[in-house]
Amino acid sequence: MKTKNRILADGRWTGNNGIGRFSREILSRLNHTDILSANVNPLSFKNLYWQKKQLKKHQANYQVYFSPGFNPVIQSPMPFVATLCDLIHLKAPGHFSLAKKCFYEFLVKPTLKKAAKIITISDYSKKTIIEWAGISPDKIINVSCGYSDVFTPLGIEHHPGYPYFLYVGNSKHHKNLPRLLLSFHAATQQDKHYKLILTTPATPALHKLIKELHLQDRVIFSGPLEESILAEYYRGATALILPSIYEGFGLPALEAMASATPVIASHVTSIPEVTQDAAILINPYQIDSISDGILQIIKRPELRDFLIKKGLKRVKLFSWEKTARKVQRVLDETAITY
Repeated sequence: MKTKNRILADGRWTGNNGIGRFSREILSRLNHTDILSANVNPLSFKNLYWQKKQLKKHQANYQVYFSPGFNPVIQSPMPFVATLCDLIHLKAPGHFSLAKKCFYEFLVKPTLKKAAKIITISDYSKKTIIEWAGISPDKIINVSCGYSDVFTPLGIEHHPGYPYFLYVGNSKHHKNLPRLLLSFHAATQQDKHYKLILTTPATPALHKLIKELHLQDRVIFSGPLEESILAEYYRGATALILPSIYEGFGLPALEAMASATPVIASHVTSIPEVTQDAAILINPYQIDSISDGILQIIKRPELRDFLIKKGLKRVKLFSWEKTARKVQRVLDETAITY
């Protein structure tokens, strides 16, 4: 048995999205690990055959197979550790479909049951996975998330010549952008010098709503930003607004707090677990609640300062190094136990 590299990790998830960033940060920090990579979609049917073949090929050299994503593992000659960050495709509005339900029911759920351990990123996600899959709590480990070193109070601030609120994320249904626009419109009727920057491309539906609200001059779609530029936008923002209906973790809240930016965020799913009392928590289903959060930031500078201090203290509990150590511990224990 080759013990120097006892872990075989799936490197195909690494990228710039949520799971991709988790994969990149964790795999770059693991010890005794080799990376399995190929131009094969980990969620494709082709993957089932390719992955089975690769695991059989490498079984003599490794003790554990680890995937930082939710690709199904139908058969493995070695113990494996699976990752499921959330159940957004089943639980979040706008995501559900019969095809996704079948995929999770007949491929993902059996994978979780066969896995030696399951990694997730919040206690909320752990709870929902237990309820959905009927898995023992002892089998699921919450390793949380971290944030990049570029997210710090020190550095260049984005100063476009006007004060702005910032939204970071995509425009999928569960991100709740129509209510965000309605709330921003309601809250800033008396303070029209404030603008709203969204780091997502515009959609026809959002453009239509913006026109109806006469916000064409006050809503800016920056599109996705590189981390170093995003850090500048965080530092320059009056506050981050995260009005999501569903999150498996809520990474923008962590990044904003690390950048000394106040956070207005939903009081649902995993988000309160991340922010606790270091954010203004709002009801994402109620426009008045989101508007009130915006108004509190505008009208109460002392509250903004208080949230900055609380946020900077809160983020000290999180880091990718801590997350990677938790993952490493799970993998090492699996290698020893099985």
